[in-house]
Amino acid sequence: MRNVMILVRTDDFHKASIALADLVRYGGMRIRGDPRIIPPALSDWALRIVSGEKPRRKFNVHVVAQVNLPPAKAIGRLTDIHPPAHMLVIPPDTEAWEELMHLWGTFEKLKGFHPPKGTKVELKKRHEKSGG
Repeated sequence: MRNVMILVRTDDFHKASIALADLVRYGGMRIRGDPRIIPPALSDWALRIVSGEKPRRKFNVHVVAQVNLPPAKAIGRLTDIHPPAHMLVIPPDTEAWEELMHLWGTFEKLKGFHPPKGTKVELKKRHEKSGG
């Protein structure tokens, strides 16, 4: 299966890490591999290709991660969680996805990001089992 990508555009790496953790914790997504830092120009281009809109503001940090959901589900869950960053789903059938995959190995890995141990639902179940 070709993984959907999520583009995170934000002001700093801390907010990017929080947004990615929110995808796991509240969106029930699993991040595949390591998120990667991409150049702002490539991020702006991907935004234009996928959404058809020009970027409205400049961001300092641009990170892309692969997730385990189909595009429609990923979009639905993104709208539910309101992450602290501008996020965009990049489906596998787009030119932007193809270009990002082509360049994937050249992007620097996002350092210091460790996905949470589980989703909000999983953590609640563990708490209930432990008698909490």
